[in-house]
Amino acid sequence: MEMSARRVSIVGAALSANKGAAAMVETVVARLPEYVGPVQFNLLTTYPSADRERLPPHADVRVVGLEPIRLASVEIPVALLAFVARKLHLPLGWVRTRASRAILDSDVVVDVAGISFADGRGVPIVVYNTLMTGLGLLLGVPTVKAAQALGPFKGRLNHFLAMRVLPAVAMVCARGAATRAHLDTLGLKNVVDVSDLAFSLDEATHLPADIERQLSAITGNFVTVMPSSVVKGIYEKSGGDYVEAVMRLVRSLRRETELNVVIVPHSYRIGHGEGRMNDGPVCQEVAQKCSDDDGVVGIDADLSAGELRHIVSRGSVLVTSRFHAMISGLATATPTVVVGWSHKYKEVLSDFGLEDYGFDARALDDSSVIVRKVQEAIAHRDSLVTQIRSGLPAVKDRSARNFSVIADVIAK
Repeated sequence: MEMSARRVSIVGAALSANKGAAAMVETVVARLPEYVGPVQFNLLTTYPSADRERLPPHADVRVVGLEPIRLASVEIPVALLAFVARKLHLPLGWVRTRASRAILDSDVVVDVAGISFADGRGVPIVVYNTLMTGLGLLLGVPTVKAAQALGPFKGRLNHFLAMRVLPAVAMVCARGAATRAHLDTLGLKNVVDVSDLAFSLDEATHLPADIERQLSAITGNFVTVMPSSVVKGIYEKSGGDYVEAVMRLVRSLRRETELNVVIVPHSYRIGHGEGRMNDGPVCQEVAQKCSDDDGVVGIDADLSAGELRHIVSRGSVLVTSRFHAMISGLATATPTVVVGWSHKYKEVLSDFGLEDYGFDARALDDSSVIVRKVQEAIAHRDSLVTQIRSGLPAVKDRSARNFSVIADVIAK
């Protein structure tokens, strides 16, 4: 007898723009059926048109538009009415708005936001976190917050909203020790320790022909550099010039390591300007400033998460400010130097004993600090590769725990 398909709604990420978010979506779509059998997925996304062009082949995925304005002005009011109706034991057949209906027809909602309810990210983002996760809760559908960084919760509004949402979630998957410590301050009983979903992502086996031509134009090994528009905003709040700083870093890497440098955006939106979800313009600016050096290659393309992982795996060392680029470095046992902004980086690096390979964005003030760490990684590459590989089995086991948790919630 053929098993009927489970229905799963994914929120908090998209296939377009941020390829870290795409990696999480692709991983859930690829791996969850191994645990629960056939699955029909709803991808509730802020980029419905672009995402329809990027659906994983052979996957049963329906794209449902859920832009922030629609979430706040249409879906949440409907969900609030549905919440009242549920309390009065009234039927919900009248709910017809696309996102709310998709969730109501689902067995579980999987929230794959990379980071949520974290102090210092601003009121609009913490409110958005609340509405996004709260939609399924209001509709009465079990919700799992899959692997993500959360906290700290010292801000008054953030603490208040987190305490209204997180205890009501079926399970919160803490992505590292720092996140677990933050969650413990809330006294939650629904927390499980995991590692990032994207450790379960498959690497692409090849690259588009034009990208392959670009890489073949350089001879010898290369350092992959993946800047971030998010870190650019943080760095420039204190008066720095991020593009100049990364340009100095690239030139120092070329001079001190004598390796080529490949600059690649890990978030990309075709035809859009710079933004939190688009590193393309930043990468283009840095590559242009280094255009007099044939050993610097700037890749300007909208690649999949698996293709980006393949580029990372071919480099000698990765220098990145994007979290899921770091995951690709570690997942492919590529020595990785991180220039980040949150506890979410070091809590993953610590799983491999590599905390000292993580830096705050202010390290760009003196690029020699980062360059020395890259030189160290090159000099000790073999031992670092062995060290990363020895840590991977346990990390991948914890990554798989995300799917076991979701399967258990579906089975209840």
